[in-house]
Amino acid sequence: MMSISDILQLIALCALIFIPLGYIARHHMGRIRMAARLLLLKPRYVKPAGTLRRAPLVKANSKHD
Repeated sequence: MMSISDILQLIALCALIFIPLGYIARHHMGRIRMAARLLLLKPRYVKPAGTLRRAPLVKANSKHD
């Protein structure tokens, strides 16, 4: 059986380890989230590979070419 002092020492040790780790993780959370999104999620707003085409109504102006 663990005594109260052992339990308090474990709580203090965990606090000394995890509180600074939490601050560091919060600081870098944007980069971690972006990396996880790139690795794990399906990319959005990406067109399939193919040829680039203009709409048929768009015509180049010879004055600006």
